[in-house]
Amino acid sequence: MADFVISPLVDHLVSHALQKIEEEVKLVKNVKQDVENLKTTLVSIQALLKDAERKQIDSETIKLWLSKLEETSFRVDNVLDGWNSAILKAQIEKEQRQDDESVADPNKKVCLPVFSSCFRFKPVLKQVLDHREIAKKVQDLNKELDAILEETSRLGVVATAVGQAQPQRASQSLLKPKVTTSLVDAKKTHGRDEVKETLIGKLLCESSHGENVELIPIVGTGGIGKTTLAQLAYNDKRIKTSFNKRIWVCVSEPFEEFKIAKEIFDGLGGDTQNAATLGALLEGICDMVKEQKFLLVLDDVWTKERKDWGQLELALQHGGAGSRILVTTRNQEVAIMMNAETRMIPLDLLSDECCWSIIKQLAVEGRGRDQAKVAELEKIGREIARKCKGLPLIATTLGSLLCFKKTQSEWEGILHNKLWQSQKDLAPFLLSYYDLSLSERCCLSYCSIFPKDYEIQRDELIGMWMSQGYFSSGIEGKEHFNSLCMRSLFQDIQKDDYGEVNCKMHDIVHDFVQYLTKGKFSVIKVDDMEGKTEENVRHLKTDFSNLSVLKFNEKNRENMRSLIVSTTGSSFDEKLRHLRTLGLSDFQFEKLPHLRTLGLSDFQFEKLPGNITGMRHLRYLDLSGNGSLRELPESLCDLCNLQTLNLDWCWALERLPKGIGKLVNLRNLYIRGCRFEGLPKGIRKLRSLEKLDWFVIPSKEKREEYFDVGDFNELKCLQYQESLEITQAGNLENMDEAKKINLENMEDLLYLQLGFDNDNSDPQHQITILEALKPHPNLETLTILDHPTCSPKWLTSLAYLKRLNLGQCVYREILPPLGQLLPSLETLLITGWKSVKKVGHELLGIEEGKRKDPSQSSFVSFPKLKQLSIGWMDEWKEWEGSIPEDGSLQVMPSLRSLELVNCKKLEGLPDFLRMIRLPTLSITDSKILKQGCQKGTGKEWLKISHIPNIQIDGKYVQRDGIWVQEDDVTSDHDIE
Repeated sequence: MADFVISPLVDHLVSHALQKIEEEVKLVKNVKQDVENLKTTLVSIQALLKDAERKQIDSETIKLWLSKLEETSFRVDNVLDGWNSAILKAQIEKEQRQDDESVADPNKKVCLPVFSSCFRFKPVLKQVLDHREIAKKVQDLNKELDAILEETSRLGVVATAVGQAQPQRASQSLLKPKVTTSLVDAKKTHGRDEVKETLIGKLLCESSHGENVELIPIVGTGGIGKTTLAQLAYNDKRIKTSFNKRIWVCVSEPFEEFKIAKEIFDGLGGDTQNAATLGALLEGICDMVKEQKFLLVLDDVWTKERKDWGQLELALQHGGAGSRILVTTRNQEVAIMMNAETRMIPLDLLSDECCWSIIKQLAVEGRGRDQAKVAELEKIGREIARKCKGLPLIATTLGSLLCFKKTQSEWEGILHNKLWQSQKDLAPFLLSYYDLSLSERCCLSYCSIFPKDYEIQRDELIGMWMSQGYFSSGIEGKEHFNSLCMRSLFQDIQKDDYGEVNCKMHDIVHDFVQYLTKGKFSVIKVDDMEGKTEENVRHLKTDFSNLSVLKFNEKNRENMRSLIVSTTGSSFDEKLRHLRTLGLSDFQFEKLPHLRTLGLSDFQFEKLPGNITGMRHLRYLDLSGNGSLRELPESLCDLCNLQTLNLDWCWALERLPKGIGKLVNLRNLYIRGCRFEGLPKGIRKLRSLEKLDWFVIPSKEKREEYFDVGDFNELKCLQYQESLEITQAGNLENMDEAKKINLENMEDLLYLQLGFDNDNSDPQHQITILEALKPHPNLETLTILDHPTCSPKWLTSLAYLKRLNLGQCVYREILPPLGQLLPSLETLLITGWKSVKKVGHELLGIEEGKRKDPSQSSFVSFPKLKQLSIGWMDEWKEWEGSIPEDGSLQVMPSLRSLELVNCKKLEGLPDFLRMIRLPTLSITDSKILKQGCQKGTGKEWLKISHIPNIQIDGKYVQRDGIWVQEDDVTSDHDIE
């Protein structure tokens, strides 16, 4: 069993224990000497860990010693955390009584407490702690640790200086992962050009077997680049324009038919609410693929059982001519089972030269102009490249590691490390692992709680890491996440419309992490109905149907730290949804007394099980997506250690508990999608709050009941959050009050949504308020809804704005001059401007009468705009857009997609479309415009005939420059 993770985890636990001793425990009467002895022992043990970590590679005895030490360290942490929790709770109750007295006697002056992890109040200690119990527990722990310490001389483990330098860390400018919106960067792939063209040729050519749907497998060993090759083909322009639908599904082990069918159904545009069983999903897939030319990628298939594949294959065989299913697999037997052996594309190992190219790109390029130094590094680097064994994943891992090594001796240290002899295949990953700081190693190891191909949400992961005590703030969490990204331990890093970062872990890296943590982390699938947990498991992720049958032994009940219960992808009939509630209500959470992390998302319970509120060690609680949850008990606020509370999309929840101010350690409060009238006044006491993703301004009549905007100044840590939605902003009384939210000083804010109220009787008031809600210029995504104008003056200051959504502006008749204001804008959505009848040159930022002025010769309107979507414009009839044909004026030169939805009165398109190399045009539910776009006869045809891909009402009428459905374009079918 691999125990490489034990040493950093023990080091973390020991450091944590020492910190807690310094804070509270040594104050307990009659226990001081025992606690000092405990501290001395822990310091001695910490000094031994570095040598033990080095020697455990070759010594099973030292591995067992570390494992024993780990068990005891967990007990030390539990005891100390229990004591500190009791002290903290008593102090909170004391402050609560003072608050109650101040309400009863308004003239009595009471200061707001500034909570920390340390309270120096001996009277409180006397009230909450039995010193005899503490003394007994500390004495027992001392005996255990002394016995463990005595073994070190026999084992030959020696002390080293505590506090030695951590592995070299990159500067903060480097610790920013590349966040992309595509799945693969074609410019950073090596040695696959020829096989890529072969694959694309097979995907585009006519079937040699006369079949409508043909399956093509890519076969190769793990880490060889099968997924990357599939991504290169999937994102190729020729493929995009040749298939009506493209769907990507990560399969992995086990082959879950329901989950796979659901993802395919979703990808085809189906509504899964109307297809809750496997049979219904397969029938839906069968109907939707008829006469549709689709490309389906099934990535990482392992099953060799024909029965797993048969039903799904049958449903997909009804696809249109030229449809393709692309499968990636490590096993040739999978291709044989799918009857596709003759169409198989075997993927060969890369040459050493290609592996060096990958390493060089990551670790050498940009090093400077010292050619002699670069030449020496290249000589060593080529030797390292030979150790990649032709696998691009290993080359990427080593290149990312060498990126942080600046000297020749450091590169030689990697080349000659003894791990190449002792660990062989694992050596590249262990080298990268040991180069991490101790806390980063713990963070990486924790990721084994997720199944393969799981889409990890960065902020969710950081909250889980923090709940385990690996660090104490979100800022540190981002640094840890970015460091792992820079070392290629995470991949497919993307940012969604809310500014939230998601990523995945390569399955080989996932295998490595599971190897490190074997027996300590567990994932129980829905089909494992016995629900047994391994004896030493501390972190568990399971499907919902196992919740009521989970079996814990005494050992893992005591040490269990994480329980994540998932409903996503599980096959269940909608009629049996209530079983999720039953399993939850019957579960005895109190039998997991030391749980730090609890995830219960997407259940359907109306009330939180009462036994959860007694879990005093809990730091992370995820209740998101519980659409039936109506109330939270006040006893929830007794969870004084809680750091993260996720209530996103609990839309039936009526309010937050009034006593939320008692959650003094709360860092993250997620409430997006809730419908509160206001937030409790106690929010003002949450001085450690770093994230508040949604905020509602209460009406004037109910102001006194809720959190006051002026108290935002008390929540200073909020200035570091990246995403915020403000609802009912029109309820702000004046400009001064709006400025108290302090948006302009939130430098890290990247996503902002401002919602107003079109029913407000004073439009000028809302205009004034919007002007006062000026964000910091770093903003990247802005949404303004239900506002009279949606065009504040400060828009011109947003030089980095990439995405803008202006919705439901019912009063304004003219669109703002956005083409001139926002030079970095890439996506623009305009919806629900119900008074607009004509769109002219004002949108482009061109003043009327100056379109042919020589001074405008260098003007480019919307220079970076890639996507333009306009919809639900009830009165819009005319779109004017004539510009000079001499090239003196450019309009939207980067536009890739134009989408028009529900513009029923729109009669024509702008002339400037003729001069744009627009790849895709989509028109939906716009009958007049649809008639005008008929090939040859429609009055708009000459403006759009050069556009290679045109969709009308969801169907392609022109694909890759070829008119494909001339008869359908004149039909009266409209997609709602």
